[in-house]
Amino acid sequence: MMGYTNIEGAILHSKSPVWFKLVLKLAFEYFADIPGRLKSRKSRRLTMGNALIGRLRRSLMDKNVPLWLNSPAKKILVENGKVSGALIERNNQLVKVNAKATILGSGGFEHNQALREKYLPKPTNANWSSASPANTGDMLLAGLEIGAATHLMDEAWWGPSITLPGEDRSRQLFTERSMPGSIMVNRAGKRFFNESVAYTTAVQAMQKEGNTPAYVIFDSRYKREYPFGPLLPDTMHLNWMQPPRFKQILTKARDIEELASTIGIDKSGLRKTVDRFNQFAANGKDEDFHRGENAYDLLYGDVRISPNPCLAPIEEGPFYAMEVYPGDIGTKGGLLTNDKAQVLNTEAAPITGLYAIGNTAASVTGRYYPGAGATLGPAMTFGFVAAEHAASEMSES
Repeated sequence: MMGYTNIEGAILHSKSPVWFKLVLKLAFEYFADIPGRLKSRKSRRLTMGNALIGRLRRSLMDKNVPLWLNSPAKKILVENGKVSGALIERNNQLVKVNAKATILGSGGFEHNQALREKYLPKPTNANWSSASPANTGDMLLAGLEIGAATHLMDEAWWGPSITLPGEDRSRQLFTERSMPGSIMVNRAGKRFFNESVAYTTAVQAMQKEGNTPAYVIFDSRYKREYPFGPLLPDTMHLNWMQPPRFKQILTKARDIEELASTIGIDKSGLRKTVDRFNQFAANGKDEDFHRGENAYDLLYGDVRISPNPCLAPIEEGPFYAMEVYPGDIGTKGGLLTNDKAQVLNTEAAPITGLYAIGNTAASVTGRYYPGAGATLGPAMTFGFVAAEHAASEMSES
């Protein structure tokens, strides 16, 4: 199967003794490095997104730039038609911060239910978002107060999501629904799209009438072979490590009909769908949605499965189901900006002194999701562009 991205998977599936030894060492250091247990903190050897943030934080420290935590901006200040700074709440006091340039990078509005109801396709729920619960659109609203224009407010960085008891945000299903031996169905028990498509496209299919919530259906072979959300494959024999609440999101049944009855969807519809899908798997061709016929689908296929790495029958009981929602990893619409990251007003003129980047600004990719990094890349790029333009404006004044 495809390689795991977690520590346990690397330990169990690596064939290199040197790699095994290194991963075991890193795993021990990581799990031993618990605040309060050790007098000195060990290095966590930051990688990927953590390494990016670590490097940015190091740069601030090197330049002696203060970083105020737990200090929300309350209002954008305007003097003589120009943005002059912001009103910040710090240590329970309002502090007026004057600035020649103000750059907004406070995320989207995905955890503001009122804004979701106003702008996003329905049904919509803040609990379906996997983004930080602090992203409530504060600076979007502040921008609107001073006449800023907006764009793409009905869009988000969509992704199918599941909710877990006790967690303050949802979890995304990126590759799990793509693995062979699972399907997604609606309440009629029918498939309604190619399960291996990109996550934005998947949610767009879910947003059509009758497809929310959707249900992922799979069998015991799938559960044994592949990870699903927070659940590890049974073959890893590490289920004892998983909190009991993880298992609460799974519905288990002896047969397909019982599974349909338990989750409240059409029994006859699901039975027909599974039988039809199993025939597709045997023939290697998805006649309904063409799953496994392009490079993107095959990226998450299982090379051990033939004749189509994206198709495997759902036939080994017991059977499982999980409820899935049209979630997101952040909203895509926001304040309208130009190529200098300047916020524009409703007359398409720049608001002097005000810039917006990241999900606070409307996405430069429009309604498309070109690939991984489509949020972070533009956010960093236009952060740099905004700083360069603000600096040039100051040098000329």
